[in-house]
Amino acid sequence: MRKVPTPFCIKPEPGEEVYLLKEFRGSHGHVFGMGVSNQAVYVSAQKLAFKNGGWHLKRVPLSDIREVSLVRQRPVYLLGISILMVGFGTILSVLMMWRALNPMPGVAYYVSGWPFAIAIGGVIIPFMAKGRRILLVRFNRGKFKWKPQLAVDKQTRDMCGRIQNEILDACQRVGLSTSQP
Repeated sequence: MRKVPTPFCIKPEPGEEVYLLKEFRGSHGHVFGMGVSNQAVYVSAQKLAFKNGGWHLKRVPLSDIREVSLVRQRPVYLLGISILMVGFGTILSVLMMWRALNPMPGVAYYVSGWPFAIAIGGVIIPFMAKGRRILLVRFNRGKFKWKPQLAVDKQTRDMCGRIQNEILDACQRVGLSTSQP
């Protein structure tokens, strides 16, 4: 039985009004939560550095926040990874098929679909990451970034974009400096 994680919750201080609380739980342990109130911004943080460690909302007063912005992800890193994946998958596919088409007598050889899948994944990644934006909260000391997971389906990409826009609008509403591309 799969354990359902508890949602993020905000316990407002006296006189504090919560304008927005958003949560996103993606695949492979991708967790994000953020809230905006008239006194603070709440960002998700992990209690311990373990993969399955608990998540909570860290309270950051508005006076400690310089700017909230949406920035486009630089495509250089993902293009590099996709080129490596295409090259690696293609080389492995050729080597695998060469051994399968020129077998040694009496030796059974099996063909796997993984090298082909790696090469195709490398071709698809740039299209999945097109237009991906990062939510960036700059504090007086440090910063918080949320890169939405790479999603194949348009529904998940649109939902992440909507969450980012709603957070940016709420931050604008409380008077924080905001910007977007």
